[in-house]
Amino acid sequence: MEKTEMKSDIIEDMFATIIPDGCFGEQYCDDVALLFMPEETLISTKTKYQKIDVIKTKYWGQILFIDNLLMKSEKDGHIINEMIVHPIMMTGNKKKKVLVVGGGEGFTATLLLKYPYIEQVDIIDIDKEFVEICKKYYPEQMACLDDPRVNLIVEDGLEYMKRTKEVYDAIFTTPTDPLSLSDPLFVDEYYKLCNKCLADDGIYQTDAYMPFYKYGHIDYAVIQKNMAKYFPVSKIYTATIPTFPGGFFCFRFCLKAL
Repeated sequence: MEKTEMKSDIIEDMFATIIPDGCFGEQYCDDVALLFMPEETLISTKTKYQKIDVIKTKYWGQILFIDNLLMKSEKDGHIINEMIVHPIMMTGNKKKKVLVVGGGEGFTATLLLKYPYIEQVDIIDIDKEFVEICKKYYPEQMACLDDPRVNLIVEDGLEYMKRTKEVYDAIFTTPTDPLSLSDPLFVDEYYKLCNKCLADDGIYQTDAYMPFYKYGHIDYAVIQKNMAKYFPVSKIYTATIPTFPGGFFCFRFCLKAL
C-alpha cells in the first residue's frame, strides 16, 4: 500500500463513522460531527494522493472536502483566506515576493494579487489532479494562474523547501489537516527550512487549527512549541469560522527577527 493511501485510511479509521449515508460531513470525535445534506454531488473521486469531494448545498453553497475534511464552504470560506493573507500583508514592509505552500485551489493567491505591489507568487502543490479539479469547480480563483506573476510548481512542499534557493518576503503554509498528505509540513525540518528561505524582515504564516479538537498529536499548542524553536517571535491569532470544528480556528505568524 502506498504511503498516500495509508494516510487516507488513517483518517477514515480514526472514528467509527456517525455520518449517515447520503450525507457529507466532517467527524471531530466519536460522537461529534458536522453534517451536510447535498443538493448535488459535483465530484467525488480519488487522485493519486487524496480523496476529493465537491458538493452543492442549499445553505452553505459549494463545499470542498479533502480526505473527508472540510476545507471551505462558499458561505464562510472567504474568512479563512482573508485571515491568512491580510494580517500578514498589512504588517511591516511591503511583501513583494511570496510563497504559498499547499495553495493549489487558488484562493490564497487570488487575494495576494489584490496587493498592487506584489511581484511574484509561487504556489507549491503536490497534487496536479487536484489543481485540474479546482480549475473546473473554482474557475474564478484559479484564474490567478493566468497572471504572469504567479508560478505553479507541482511538487512536495518539504522537498521544494530543501532544494530552493529563493528568498521570500512572506511564506504562507495552507495545509490540509495533520495525519494526512500534509504531514511533512508539520515537522521541525520544514519550519527550519522556512526560516532559511525568509528575508530578514520576512513573516511566516500557517494554520494552527482548533483549541477544542485535534487530529493525532497536533494542535495549536504543539505547533507553537515546535515553531518557537526556529522563530524568535511566534504569535497566534483567531477567527470565527462556522463550518470549522467548534466554529473557532487559530492561525499563527512568526517573525524571523525581533
